[in-house]
Amino acid sequence: VATAFCGFDLLETPARAVEVLSVKGRTAVILDRSTCYAEMGGQVGDTGVLRMGGTLWRVVDTQKAGGAFLHFVEGDDAPEKGADVTLSVDIPRRAAIQRHHTVTHLLHWALHEVANREASQKGSFVGPDKLTFDFNSGALTPGQLHDIEKLVNERILENAPVRWTELPYASVKSRKDVMQFFGDKYGETVRVVQIGGAAGALDGYSMELCGGTHGRATGEIGLFR
Repeated sequence: VATAFCGFDLLETPARAVEVLSVKGRTAVILDRSTCYAEMGGQVGDTGVLRMGGTLWRVVDTQKAGGAFLHFVEGDDAPEKGADVTLSVDIPRRAAIQRHHTVTHLLHWALHEVANREASQKGSFVGPDKLTFDFNSGALTPGQLHDIEKLVNERILENAPVRWTELPYASVKSRKDVMQFFGDKYGETVRVVQIGGAAGALDGYSMELCGGTHGRATGEIGLFR
């Protein structure tokens, strides 16, 4: 079973329950399509609501199993297999997660500008309340931390557009200006998230291969510390 993800563009969708199962004592609904992002690449899974007529089920987490998205619902009750439902994402929580994901890319860019061009990402956590970013480099000095903060906040204030485009991996894999760390894990088609530059030109100051969700402009982030 594969779930089609339509959550880059939509926050609500009609869907069909193709499977309902118990996973470690929790009830999960697999849908044929979903606007909820399943936990991947450091970004936490979305929460939201499933609706059918006057009945509501709270989606408390979204995880991935193969190509299927597991929508974990509160309690034991769930829609029946084959039911037609409407799925809505928790929009304020998703927006908070996206702010942290987009600023992770700005932090990565600023780290290269201030500390070390060779510093590479080793992991991250992107949630609604904070982000963490693991990288290999010497320890940052207080001065470097200050300069990174200043650079990131300058980029937030200019409110640059954030865009994404899907391309064949072969067309970007040898480009040094497009950050990529998981060489053997990429499929034939990849998604490039670009900050700054012109639409479709792949000329942004930050360009990374990324499957996560993002805001539409850096100004949405607010302030970075």
